[in-house]
Amino acid sequence: MNTRKTHRILSAVLAGALSLSPLMAFASEYATVKGGGLNLRETASLQAKVLGQYWTGTWIEVTEKGEEWSKVKVAGKEGYMMTKYLNFGASGTTLYVRTNTGIGLNLREAPSMDAAIITSFPIDTAVSVIQKGSAWHKVKVGDLEGYMSSRYLAARKAPAYTKPLETPVNATMKNINGGKVVNFRLYPGMKTKIIKAYPVGTVVKVLEKGELWCKVEIDGQQGYVSTYMLKF
Repeated sequence: MNTRKTHRILSAVLAGALSLSPLMAFASEYATVKGGGLNLRETASLQAKVLGQYWTGTWIEVTEKGEEWSKVKVAGKEGYMMTKYLNFGASGTTLYVRTNTGIGLNLREAPSMDAAIITSFPIDTAVSVIQKGSAWHKVKVGDLEGYMSSRYLAARKAPAYTKPLETPVNATMKNINGGKVVNFRLYPGMKTKIIKAYPVGTVVKVLEKGELWCKVEIDGQQGYVSTYMLKF
């Protein structure tokens, strides 16, 4: 083997290794700021220009993670943050879906309303929190991981809207506002999805009864009707 050629190859490899950045590139992941206001800097240095300051709980996208500095994206800006002030760890909290409309909560691929929806989960679904953020939590539901809006997650299940009846009873739809139809909804709540509007006089089977809402069955489908719209 040509000794001189071998030395040139080894020298090139060594030079390349020495020129590698201490930041190790990898697929993007998300982390949250911890410890108060954290500066986003133009380069990986405490003397570098500050591009912005972000508070505890802010979600940032980490494109390169290093021992001292990480390259990140946040609020449309790119720069560097000190790794020790980024939270990559799990929190292990169990929370429950609690939307104020009664509609299920979306699980998204990233902490953004523009991110793709993986699926959605109904009220009272238990989710395991992997990482807490100010506006978004990284969660796990079954085998699925993603992000949910923190404002729709609570430590306790939703209060019971109805109580099961020992024996289902029949009731007739009425409209106290003088209308000709009554809304049959997927969940209790005036802003929840309407399955169908039925004409006044329709007979329904009441399975559960509450002060404001009743869980009923119509044509083999279960949903909710306002108690005020039923005549027993």
